[in-house]
Amino acid sequence: MSYFDENNLERIRWRCSLNLEKYFKDPLRGFYNENHEYVATWYENRLSLEGHRTCVEVTFINLTNPTYKNKKSEETYQSFFVIALPINWLHKIPFGSIWKTGESEEKFKFKQYKITFSKSIGLSYQPLWQNKNSHPFEADKYVHPSDLERFKGDGNNLLVIKQDSYSYIIHPLHFFMAHYGYSSELKRILVTDNWSKIEKKLHLKEHFNEKGVFLPTNLSTNDAVFLYHLKYDKYTNTIIKDVNAKILLFKDQRYANYLIPCWHDQSITLSFYGISLGNSILCCQITGISQPQGEAINLYYYSVVKANLDDKAQENNKTQYRTRKKERDHELEKLDISLNNVNNLVTTDVIEYLKLLGEKREINRIGLIHETARNGNIKFLNYNEPTDFNVGQKQGKTGNTGISNCFYDIPNNQKIEGKARIDTIWEHAKRLRYEHNCKVYWYTPKKGFNENDELTLISLKDICDSLHKSYPMCALILRIDVKQRTFFVLNFPTRAGRNDSGFSSVVYDPVDIQKFLSFNINNSEDTIFKLLIELISGDGVSSDYIDSKNGKMSMFRHVEAKKTKNNWVWNGIKKLL
Repeated sequence: MSYFDENNLERIRWRCSLNLEKYFKDPLRGFYNENHEYVATWYENRLSLEGHRTCVEVTFINLTNPTYKNKKSEETYQSFFVIALPINWLHKIPFGSIWKTGESEEKFKFKQYKITFSKSIGLSYQPLWQNKNSHPFEADKYVHPSDLERFKGDGNNLLVIKQDSYSYIIHPLHFFMAHYGYSSELKRILVTDNWSKIEKKLHLKEHFNEKGVFLPTNLSTNDAVFLYHLKYDKYTNTIIKDVNAKILLFKDQRYANYLIPCWHDQSITLSFYGISLGNSILCCQITGISQPQGEAINLYYYSVVKANLDDKAQENNKTQYRTRKKERDHELEKLDISLNNVNNLVTTDVIEYLKLLGEKREINRIGLIHETARNGNIKFLNYNEPTDFNVGQKQGKTGNTGISNCFYDIPNNQKIEGKARIDTIWEHAKRLRYEHNCKVYWYTPKKGFNENDELTLISLKDICDSLHKSYPMCALILRIDVKQRTFFVLNFPTRAGRNDSGFSSVVYDPVDIQKFLSFNINNSEDTIFKLLIELISGDGVSSDYIDSKNGKMSMFRHVEAKKTKNNWVWNGIKKLL
């Protein structure tokens, strides 16, 4: 029996945003039964390239019917299947997560551990195939006997950390996802692109008046430490180059031989959920990691819009800078949300983060506040900082109310390419009035909140033109009031000529509705204007972007489900309730 078959393990509830049903139905190996439960148990070392995505082969074993008998030999075998998934999804598929019909709402409860090591103290790399009989990883206590011989041929260069008479086993891809920067997009770039593309995408050759790194729009502020060392630390640069080259070299090969080393030489502290297998402990999900210490980091980022209180044009084309010191957040990437039942009556949300362990590095955020128009000249979207916040006719007038001149209304009867999706979203939203006793409104700055079917969109053409984008040209803004809370939903049409393509919708839970409806982007609070600029400049909604909102944002996709009562809008809202 495997570890998950023979142990009576406690389960805890959690939510995962992924739906893997289409992958489950077409496995690379093994057999899938849509009525059965499965548990994620391993990542193979073979990496494949599918378009612009690097994929990892993930093993799921059957929990409902763990084994089957070969009709000819009468021997018992483990029931499982293997699928290839994008590497930037792995943090949402930890070992021990339980899946049914492509979704995961439970995982097994494991003990939490903490260890400290460095590249030269306590750490070694030992693949199973090199030491099948005496490897520190007691694989015979983890996998089914029928699969043991094959498993011992696994090519992953496992991290083995010796501490307190135990051997802690860390899968290299677990370590990669936690250690190599913050954003999933950054990790995708590192294992997909060649080095010249990496240097270009991460702006590693850009220079500033002061030493610092540039923050691309699709990465997170929390990537600053990694980017800084990659740019200025020769050891880090050599390590990352070597990892990138070897992964690309061994891409699509069955027995790939690559290491995921420490990219700095300081001590590393890890916390993780793990399985005790006797003298070895297998890491199933990393929950916290330390960062290297050093000098303060200047992080340059590009701000699309500049507030111009005196409404005067910029007099020259010199680069403008605005400096604001900000320390790295102590709580980082949200990994999962566990739901624990209390007396079978009350459900309490417990949010788990990839925690920053130890001291935090100082980061100085320096905004580059000019925006380059297509003709190469400097162009500003000027607006006055609002002193009052209203909806309805007052916002349609000039003055110091929170209104942006770049928005205007698009009537429902106007022909808009890709609008069928918008109409469907509105129908789903209206159903919430009787399905969940919600109040549902559509909104524009000029017309305010409305409940009727004379749906009006807002134009995004001026923003798209300023950002050199051709999509999306309009948006539908909804307000949903439910359970004494208010949510705003931003929706976009499909791309021209592509009915199945376009931005996912986002749901946002504002702290202050009046401030959220303003058009000020120069403070730390999110506004509708700021969110729209971020979404358009970032070419859509990523899991990293959602995570950066610290539990205030969710997204939903527009996929027709088998369930007749499926409601797209509710799918997004319930993640925040």
